[in-house]
Amino acid sequence: MTSAHEPSLSQRHGELLRRVQNMAAQLREVTDAGPGMFDDGVSADSQLVWTERLETLRIESEHAEFEAMLEGVDPGWVLDARELGQRGANSPSPHVVRSHPARANEAQEFYLDMLEVDLWNLERMASLEAARVNRIATGRWSFDHDPIAVAQFADNMGALHTRVTVLAAAAQLTPAEGDSLWGSSVEGIRRVHAVTFAAYDEQALAQEWNGYARAAPALAVPPYVPRDPETGKPTETATVGPPTPRQMLADATSALRVQFVGTAIRNSESTDLAAESTAITAVVDAALGEDREWTWEPDHDPAAGRGREISTDRGPEL
Repeated sequence: MTSAHEPSLSQRHGELLRRVQNMAAQLREVTDAGPGMFDDGVSADSQLVWTERLETLRIESEHAEFEAMLEGVDPGWVLDARELGQRGANSPSPHVVRSHPARANEAQEFYLDMLEVDLWNLERMASLEAARVNRIATGRWSFDHDPIAVAQFADNMGALHTRVTVLAAAAQLTPAEGDSLWGSSVEGIRRVHAVTFAAYDEQALAQEWNGYARAAPALAVPPYVPRDPETGKPTETATVGPPTPRQMLADATSALRVQFVGTAIRNSESTDLAAESTAITAVVDAALGEDREWTWEPDHDPAAGRGREISTDRGPEL
């Protein structure tokens, strides 16, 4: 039995992960600062001192990671903790916003506004599914499995993906603008979703997920985008589109995992860290494996998805 004065396994692992994070952060800070941080105006060996300091930090960082794995911390968690330190990742700001491309054309500005609403819902759905799959994998989900709802959820997400792609084409989005909307720069938004759903109880998470698993009268191809009068297809051809639903689910799972690691590092995770890490490692495979009832294959022909329905009654809260 663990003494009241002895740290639990979760606490011990959290301390080890915190050390990995801190060492990675120090290494990043010294690397970014360069030799100038040791230039006191007197010594001429700032380059040598900087190089030696970097080498010392690399050794200490590797030792921290090795010690954590020897203590039974999942290697994936160690890598996540290192990445947290390298990025200087703290708790995401509740005021995270994405960069909005500028448009003088009012119609294109409208398309971008609608795109951001749909993109937010698409990201939220990915985060919901990642959270649901995680709770199933870790035995924290008591609701019955409903393959019809799962299939409808996947259809709705695929339709939203089609809708965002069509709107991106109508707004004539460039690759750089697309990256500003759904690239690495919006990781904070994914983390906000992950933090939000990690705090939900089972009932609240199921209710939110079920809301996105119901059909609603919103077309996958918006009726207001320009169409060819003969074919009915959008006149603008998409040159850039959001990540596939599969990739968004993987990104959401990664954000959820980072949230769990961050919580463990802050030493406030109540569940057993070792058991949790083992289950989390398999979440992406469980979510994206071949045996899933649905596959994330978006409809590449926007016109073919005109009859599909999605939910659009939820707006951004960021």
